[in-house]
Amino acid sequence: MRIRQLLLLAGFVLALAVGSAQAGEYMLGTGDIVSVSVYGHPELEVKAVEVDAKGEVVLPLLGYVAIGGMSPTGAGKAVAAKLKEGGFILKPYVNLLVVKYDSQQAVVLGNVNKPGQYVLQRGSRLTDLLAQAGGVSPTGADTVILQRDQNGKRVDTSIALNGLFADAAPAADPTIASGDVIYVPQAPVFYIEGEVQKPGAYRLEPGMTLLQAIALGGGLTRRGTASGADIHRPGAGDKFETLSARADTPIRANDVINIGQSLF
Repeated sequence: MRIRQLLLLAGFVLALAVGSAQAGEYMLGTGDIVSVSVYGHPELEVKAVEVDAKGEVVLPLLGYVAIGGMSPTGAGKAVAAKLKEGGFILKPYVNLLVVKYDSQQAVVLGNVNKPGQYVLQRGSRLTDLLAQAGGVSPTGADTVILQRDQNGKRVDTSIALNGLFADAAPAADPTIASGDVIYVPQAPVFYIEGEVQKPGAYRLEPGMTLLQAIALGGGLTRRGTASGADIHRPGAGDKFETLSARADTPIRANDVINIGQSLF
């Protein structure tokens, strides 16, 4: 089964797992909405409060409390410390939960079914984001580019999708951070014209030969022959080189194959 089909099938499972991933800690930021409750003190409960541009929330007794950049667990401890320091509660037990994740986002672009900006849950991974984006489209490549800022520089990392679903040794499924860009490039293609049933552009598969390319093009017409086929291949600059091809000649990206007529 093709990798993009696996992604579509896995999307339903991955989407369910998004909220329960355990790897990594979500860091609170502007736009997130949290609920806060204090054990034994229902009057202090806040069901929904938004983290403002300064990374603060407004809570009963305490007023503004800075929780931006903290994990939900750390933020709960910070609120408890404020209650204790202010002399309001001797041993406060605070439960702080994220009601809506909104500050941590990543972008999925390129050849996916639903490109756009997506909110990250705790521990969101590459496959989670691809599933949210509807999976790789039929025109998408089997390699994804993960773009990330590292020490102020943009670093691109190529990730082979087939490695994510390998049975023996699955590749690392990286955790996605806020600001990451996931880009799915277009799959390499070749072009076939002349005496084939269905001339046009086709997806290039690894190791493809002229004979396989002809098969994708619907096979030869009654007048067609693979003998003497030409390949026009991009060279330096805007120039093309013309090669004589045989049945086992490897096909490369952007090759233009011309199938001629038989003399008999």
